[in-house]
Amino acid sequence: MLKKTLNPHNLKVKYILENHSSLKSYPDPEDILYEYIRDYCNRPTAKKIEFTNVSLKKYYNLTDEKVNEIVSYLTDHGFLKEVRGNSAYSTYQIIKNPYELSE
Repeated sequence: MLKKTLNPHNLKVKYILENHSSLKSYPDPEDILYEYIRDYCNRPTAKKIEFTNVSLKKYYNLTDEKVNEIVSYLTDHGFLKEVRGNSAYSTYQIIKNPYELSE
């Protein structure tokens, strides 16, 4: 289970100011990661973060190409893994929180 903490020292200024969604590059892979982790930290009963490529596409109004780019980036950098898949969709789980408090 991921730690449910956000260390302000590990956040970029755009997340502290909460203006990342108004930037031209939104949503980039890091924005997606931050928003899922932020929402996870605010849900006391959540045990993991999972989403599908279809839900990502619909929620952010992305093309298939952009979804694949985001998923590939997060997977290649060790933040995400595929946990289920079929011909209609793939389910991914966030496995690393880069914003957590260091102990």
